[in-house]
Amino acid sequence: MEMRTAVYKAKNQALVLENRPVPEPGPRQILIRVRACGICGSDIHASEADHTPTNVVMGHEFAGDIAAVGDKVTRWKLGDAVVPLSQISCGECPACLSGDNSHCENLQTLEFNPEYNGAYAEYAIVGEADALPLPKGISYAQAAAIEPMAVGYDAVRRSDLAMDDAVLIIGAGPIGLAVATWASHFGITHVVVSEMNPKRLALAEQMGATATINASEDRDVIAAYQRMTGRKPSVIFEVVGVPGMIQRCIEMAEPDSKIVVVGVCQESDSFEPMQCIFKTLKLIFVLGYTVTDYATIVSLLEQERITVDPLITHRITLEELPAMFEQMRRPTDQMKVIVEPDRND
Repeated sequence: MEMRTAVYKAKNQALVLENRPVPEPGPRQILIRVRACGICGSDIHASEADHTPTNVVMGHEFAGDIAAVGDKVTRWKLGDAVVPLSQISCGECPACLSGDNSHCENLQTLEFNPEYNGAYAEYAIVGEADALPLPKGISYAQAAAIEPMAVGYDAVRRSDLAMDDAVLIIGAGPIGLAVATWASHFGITHVVVSEMNPKRLALAEQMGATATINASEDRDVIAAYQRMTGRKPSVIFEVVGVPGMIQRCIEMAEPDSKIVVVGVCQESDSFEPMQCIFKTLKLIFVLGYTVTDYATIVSLLEQERITVDPLITHRITLEELPAMFEQMRRPTDQMKVIVEPDRND
């Protein structure tokens, strides 16, 4: 049995539509029929990098139904709606047996893995413990947006925000807006987003930002921040991920403040350590999330205490993915584009 996939073949080249065999789940794995998968900016950046493995199927922000289970799987049945993490834990190591499958000793990820395909496809495999039930009140498209929300959640949690902190977020992509959502959710008074795209700034206001700065007009972001809030930021989230941005944040940061690096820069970069030393800055790098994070976000979505709806700007078919992927190298009005393999229009 074959499935449709969109395959990354080479640097800076369009994804290629290709039929591949439907994978078979191992003893402690589940096969998911992909109903929705988000296009992640990190995939686009990776497709422009030298180190990315080729001939792989990307896609890690997804949701769907269980189509098959391994012979040792007991917690799922066919047809269950799930939202998975993009990983395959073994289910047998000490970490997995203790319930901490995100630290599995044999953990595999779906991204850029020659052995396992990602979710730019009709089907994908994850470990049986690497998925959560999807409540009926949450759509597949909304569930596919949980992954960037989880990245933002992890970043805000690791930043150890205090109630009197003033937050500046550089970059209003999906992750930047997720950071804004969580900073606002946790009660931070000033959550200001800086971005050059006016359409993204408008979305930021729907996702928790208390104010926005158009960086194409206000070149002095800190001065603009101070005009709006009466103070300077104590925490800067860098959510752009291009060379030079960490150094730019160091230059903007106040003494004794924090910089949280969330953007995934996939090239070599440099910054001036002495500036960090003289300002006694805290420079924090973050990555990832856990099944528990996903469970928290699913619960909050189900209770309608947070929303992901403003993030979802486009919904496309798998056949439309290669062209959209190319358009998003220079994005205009796209935010979170959801690929729906079963979509007919």
